[in-house]
Amino acid sequence: MTRTARSGAQTAPVVVIGDLTDPHVREVTNRICPRRPLAVLDTVGLQRTRFTASSGAFSVDTVNGQGTAHLEQARRGWIRRLAPADWDTGIKLGSKQAAVHGAWRALLTALPRTLACDWLSGLDALLTAENKVVQCRAASDAGIRMPPTVVTNDASNAPSPHAGLVAKPLGPAQFWLETPDDPRVVFAAPVDTLHPAWTDLLPGAPFILQERLHAVRHLRVVTVRHTAWAFDIAAEDLPLDWRQSAAAHSSWRPVNAPDIEQQALRLSAALSVGYSSQDWIETTEDTYFIDLNPGGQWLFLPDPAASRITAAIADWLQE
Repeated sequence: MTRTARSGAQTAPVVVIGDLTDPHVREVTNRICPRRPLAVLDTVGLQRTRFTASSGAFSVDTVNGQGTAHLEQARRGWIRRLAPADWDTGIKLGSKQAAVHGAWRALLTALPRTLACDWLSGLDALLTAENKVVQCRAASDAGIRMPPTVVTNDASNAPSPHAGLVAKPLGPAQFWLETPDDPRVVFAAPVDTLHPAWTDLLPGAPFILQERLHAVRHLRVVTVRHTAWAFDIAAEDLPLDWRQSAAAHSSWRPVNAPDIEQQALRLSAALSVGYSSQDWIETTEDTYFIDLNPGGQWLFLPDPAASRITAAIADWLQE
C-alpha cells in the first residue's frame, strides 16, 4: 500500500448504523481513533443530525467533533441496529406516522445499499440471516447437525412428539401490547403434545417446531470475520430457554471448542455475515446448532474475551 493510500485509510470516515445509547455501539466506537470522522446514526439519530444525500454523495455530521463526514469516502461500516426496538410501537399501519417512519427507514437503508464501502455484514445478508428457515437450510447444506426442525400447520408433519417438542417464534421474539413500557418476550417453550387442542394453535402463526434436546450444557459462539470465541454454561437447573434465567447471563465461561468454533465460522460464512452470535446445545450424544443472531449481544460474556470481540470489530472498521 502506498503512503497516500495509507493516509486515505487513516482519514476515511467510519460508519456505524446504530445508537450511542446502545452499550455495544458505545464500546466499539470508544475504540475508534478520535481523529477519524465517525458517523453513528439510526432512524432516530438521522433525524437529529444534519445530512445531505444526492446521487453521488451522502454527508452527515460526525459524533466526535470531526465536522462533516462524507460517507462516499468511507471504507468500512457496521450495522448494529437500524432502529430502536420500540420505534414502531403504537404506529397504525397506513397512517401518516407510518408513512413518515417509512421515509426515514428508506433513507437510512439507502446507505448500506449505495455506499461502496465494505460492511461487516451487508444489510441484505443480515436481514436474510435473521430468518430461521434460511438458517436451517444453510446449516443443513453445510453438514452442521441440528435437531429435527419444521415450520408447519399440519401436525402430522411435525417432528416426533415422543422425544418432546419445542416451539420457537419464527418472527420477532419481542412485541408490545400497548405502550413501549409494556414489552413481551416470546421464549422457546415446550409443547404439550398430550393436550388434545395443541394442534389448534398451529394455524394461528408460523412457529418453529423442533425436537427437544436434553442439554448437558449450552454453548454461545461469537464470530467476527475469521475468528470465533466459545463460551459454555451448565444446563442443570436452567429453564428450557436459558435467557429466562437472570443468573445465567453472568455465568458463562470461556471454553476451548475448536470443532464447534470452526462449524460456527463455516455457518456464518455460508450466510455471508461478518458477525454472528450463535447458540448451540451439547447433549450426551452430540453437539447441535440451535440459532444464529447476526446482530446479537456479547457484552454479557466474560472478559477478556468480550473485550477482544469488541476490539476485533473496532480494529476491522479502522483497517
